[in-house]
Amino acid sequence: MSRSHARHVPGRRPRRALLTALLCALVLCTWCAWVSGFHRATTPARVTWAVSLAAVVVVDVFFWQGRRGRPRMPRLEPVGDPWPGPGRGGGRRALVGVSPWLTISLVVLVWEVLGLNTGKHEVHLTISALTQAFRPLNAAMLLVWMLVGIGYGAARARAPVEPVPAQTATSAEPIDGGGALGVPLLMHSPATALAVILPDSRPAGVAFWLGVVGAGVVVDQLARRTSGRLANGEELVRFITAPVAANVLLVVAWTYAGYHLFAH
Repeated sequence: MSRSHARHVPGRRPRRALLTALLCALVLCTWCAWVSGFHRATTPARVTWAVSLAAVVVVDVFFWQGRRGRPRMPRLEPVGDPWPGPGRGGGRRALVGVSPWLTISLVVLVWEVLGLNTGKHEVHLTISALTQAFRPLNAAMLLVWMLVGIGYGAARARAPVEPVPAQTATSAEPIDGGGALGVPLLMHSPATALAVILPDSRPAGVAFWLGVVGAGVVVDQLARRTSGRLANGEELVRFITAPVAANVLLVVAWTYAGYHLFAH
């Protein structure tokens, strides 16, 4: 009996971890569904958003404490090498490796700018306007926002133990700056004229944003099968946050986006 029991003990840990993950997912989905019922710019909306933010921060702190070897903290094994891998460094190859993510970001940027420039009597298809119009989308976006924060903390906690090579840190600078240069160009009057190309349909807008999330998942899964030629989501996070300034900027942008979407 003891031998049979011993054989089954190792299998309990994966099962317990799976049950814990399912329970956490259920609690998180239930929370987002409940919070989505509050209107923005109200006290309940601000309080529940603050609780959501605090929950993400606590999880990320647990991840970081586990990285430092603190007992009873979830430890995520660090990756062996930073991305790009050996022989794939350099700005040009790194740019190719993150090109799918840059494409998605550019499409989202253009959509948002054109959506902001639609007329008063036209349907606004920005993510902010749509989340106010549809409660299920509001709940889904809150879930995505929280998962992005948790995933960000997990990616940073799994950073290589060795220092990141200098070429990896410097190669992120032109990529991060490329998107910012496009904003002033699109915010001028041509954007107002181009805004008419957006569909005058809220369901079409919802489909677009769901498609953005789906595209991100597809790119992440495809990148994992390219032997490091393309960066998956986790590698992208570590790559673009190698400079401390970029790390701080992304955290501030994520926090402000959550406040704007769910509290303000």
